[in-house]
Amino acid sequence: MASSTPLWSPSPEAIARANLTRFIARFRPGASYAELWQWSVEHPEEFWPAVWTFTGVIAEERPGRPAWDTVLVGGDRMAPPDPVLGPRWFTGARLNFAENLLRYDDGHDALVFWNEQGRQRRLSFA
Repeated sequence: MASSTPLWSPSPEAIARANLTRFIARFRPGASYAELWQWSVEHPEEFWPAVWTFTGVIAEERPGRPAWDTVLVGGDRMAPPDPVLGPRWFTGARLNFAENLLRYDDGHDALVFWNEQGRQRRLSFA
């Protein structure tokens, strides 16, 4: 029989520090997690550019307009995807994957390994 009791819940301090909390405050102030999820599903062409901006994706600049032509082509084809019909995300955007992954060379966390006992190991970009 499944239990409705969560195995773990974050502390109020952890929630306050969470990136998701900062994202909601910036793009959907006052929204609950369920409301954020609903926005992401009903309006992906608004949600995903917000994620792009929030995470600081580096792309070829196009002065006066977004780095992409269209956020989503073929959104009705999420499953199964088709290479021609879609979905295709951020068409027209040009970016360097390595530049985005290796943008830091300092003490920022690059990889953090957590398990049931907590944080086990951290590797920085340095």
